[in-house]
Amino acid sequence: MFRFRESFAPMGAAARGLLLLAGVAGLPALAQTFPPESTARGVTVQTRPRPEFDPLGVRAGAFRLDAAAEAGLSYNDNVFATRRDRTGDGFGAWSLDAGLRSDWTRHGVGVTASYSEVRHFSQTILDWRDWSVGAFGRLDIGGSSSVEARYNHLRQHLDVFSVDIQQAGLSRPAPYDVDEFQVSGNARLNRLFLTGLLNYRIYQFEDVSFGNRVAPLSQNDHKTWLAALGSGYALAPGRLVTLIGRIQEIRYDDAISRGRDSFTWEILTGFQYDFDGVWQARFGIGYRQRNYDSPQIKNLEGLALEGEVIWTPTLLTTVTFGVRRTVEESIALSQVSYTRSLAQLRVDHELLRNVILGAELGFDRREYETHLRATDMYTILSGRWLINRNMSLSASYQFLTRIEAKGGAEEYYRNLFQVRLRFAL
Repeated sequence: MFRFRESFAPMGAAARGLLLLAGVAGLPALAQTFPPESTARGVTVQTRPRPEFDPLGVRAGAFRLDAAAEAGLSYNDNVFATRRDRTGDGFGAWSLDAGLRSDWTRHGVGVTASYSEVRHFSQTILDWRDWSVGAFGRLDIGGSSSVEARYNHLRQHLDVFSVDIQQAGLSRPAPYDVDEFQVSGNARLNRLFLTGLLNYRIYQFEDVSFGNRVAPLSQNDHKTWLAALGSGYALAPGRLVTLIGRIQEIRYDDAISRGRDSFTWEILTGFQYDFDGVWQARFGIGYRQRNYDSPQIKNLEGLALEGEVIWTPTLLTTVTFGVRRTVEESIALSQVSYTRSLAQLRVDHELLRNVILGAELGFDRREYETHLRATDMYTILSGRWLINRNMSLSASYQFLTRIEAKGGAEEYYRNLFQVRLRFAL
């Protein structure tokens, strides 16, 4: 699966939910045989169930507890994302996540929590902690309709390689909090599929000290709500034409930032299509317009795009290509927002039943309202060894380079090596 990185993007999160349907030396080789559920149409290398290696969780009456802890070491040869005077450093990283969910045949409730932390060996200014807690409840209506309510609180950060952080002259992560409230629902009427979502988020940024200065990032505190409606008509099983509409309003708390208040609308039409079990695709294309309250800020309008193509040439290999084009907020007061275009190509291969290899190539381009431009290209090589139900070992290498930098953005490149050991219930 793709990992669209860095900022917390309300528009992108809703988009993904509304495109309908919304071997190791010394070890014995494992036979590459698959149960029926592992070879069903639409199953990929990453989503394939592996009953002999998947964690069982802990049963507690009508509930199931899933939890995992992960720890490892990493090395980054350019921790400050600079073109000159490159600084390398190693760091330790660990994370915990847990979820308690009902195991009922109808309806559902649950709570989730996660924590992650990074500690550098030398450059402790770059250390960060993220965490989240959440709860949800789902009401099933009939056999094919449901309504779900969800709340999440997230503590997140922007890394030093973020263009916004670099524009602010910061050399340390910028933490912020998000409170998210969401109600969503879906229904099916014969061949017609309907889905809706209402999402409200509160963003609160911390001021960041560096040297004798303080970056007033709290001026970026804002609230946003997003409403989306989607429909799909099934031409045949697994083959739908889709129509999605979204509106979003953003309102800033600080008077100095209220000229950045905006209203956005977009509409996309497309399809979700399973061609032959080997090729499947979902695609949406349309138009987006963002209007700002301040007449001094240029309104944004243009192409809205999102899509994914999955090719499974064999049961052991999955190739996935994805694209997205969104508008996202900037924390730099002089920039307001930017258009983000992403393209990613990923190959996953099941070398053995318990050894998964991956390779990914991606492009991430940001176009600001000024002459500021930045395009990053990255390559990731990864491997995961499922030791047993409860343990897995993963390693990855990432090379990232900024191939375009205009208007004040800085070119740089970095190499990142990571090793992680995971324990799961």
